[in-house]
Amino acid sequence: MSVHIKGIYANKSTIFQLLCLFSLLLIGASVSSIVSIGLSLATLSSQTDITLNTNLMRAIQFISAICTFLLPAIAMAWLCSDKPYDYLSIHRIKNGQIWLFTLVCMLLLSPTINLLGLLNKQMELPAFMSPIEEWMQAQENLAEQLTVRLLSSDNIGVILANLIVIAVTAGITEEFLFRGALQRVIGKWSSNPHTIIWVAAILFSAFHLQFYGFLPRMILGAYFGYLLYWSKSIWIPVFAHFINNAFAVIAMSDNRLKDNEFITGEIPPEHLLDFCMIATVLFLLFILVNKQLKRLL
Repeated sequence: MSVHIKGIYANKSTIFQLLCLFSLLLIGASVSSIVSIGLSLATLSSQTDITLNTNLMRAIQFISAICTFLLPAIAMAWLCSDKPYDYLSIHRIKNGQIWLFTLVCMLLLSPTINLLGLLNKQMELPAFMSPIEEWMQAQENLAEQLTVRLLSSDNIGVILANLIVIAVTAGITEEFLFRGALQRVIGKWSSNPHTIIWVAAILFSAFHLQFYGFLPRMILGAYFGYLLYWSKSIWIPVFAHFINNAFAVIAMSDNRLKDNEFITGEIPPEHLLDFCMIATVLFLLFILVNKQLKRLL
C-alpha cells in the first residue's frame, strides 16, 4: 500500500510545523556534517588545517547550504502543501524590467546597509555580559577570517567558484528556507504580512550567528521578504540576495576595491559625514526606484 506524504501536515498547527521545520534543519545539518567530515578525511592529512584548503571550504559550504537550507525547505513544501511549487512561490517572472529594477534597488540600498553595519559594530553589552560579548566578538572575527581567506584571490576561476557557492547557492537555498518555507509557517500564526516578514528577517539574521552584522542582515532579510510579498515569486528575492552576495564577492576579490572604504563600509571618522550624505541621497533614489518596482510587480 502506497503512502502519500504530500500535504500530510498541511492542517497542523504553527507550533507543530515549526518543530517539523526545526527537525528537518537538524537532520539536514547532521547529514551535512557527516558528509563534510568524510570529505575532509578523504582530502586532508591529519596535520592539515581545513581553513588552508579553500576548495574544500567551498565544497563544505555548498554541501551545508544544500542539506541545511534547501532540502528542508523542499521537504516542508511536500509535507505541508498539496501544491509544493505554490507553497515555495516558485513562479516565473517574465518582465525583464523587474529584474533590472531589482538590481538597481540593491545597488542603491548597499551604502545604507554598510552604514547600518558600521552602526551595529558600535554595539557594546553591559559589563556583566562581557563573556557573551567576547564570544560574539570571537564568532565575528572567525567568520571574517574565513571570508577573507575564501575571497582573497583575483583568479577568475576562484571568483567564479565563489560566485557559485556564496552568491548563487546561498541566494537560492537561504531564500527557499527563510522566505519560502519559514514565512509560510509563520503565516499560519499571523495574517499580518509585516509581522510575518519581520519575524522571518529576525530569525534569518540570528541564524547566521554574526551579531555585529545583525542589524544590516535583518534589514536585508526584511527587504527580501517584501520582494516575495509584492512579487509572489521566490526568484525575485533570490535574485536580490544573489546581487548582494555577488557584489561582496567581486569587491573583496579585486585589489582595487577590497580596501575602498566606501565599498567595505569601514568608514574613518573624517569621511563619515560624506558617506552619510551619499547614503542618504542613494536611499532616497532607492525609495523612488522601489516604488516603480512595486508597480511592476
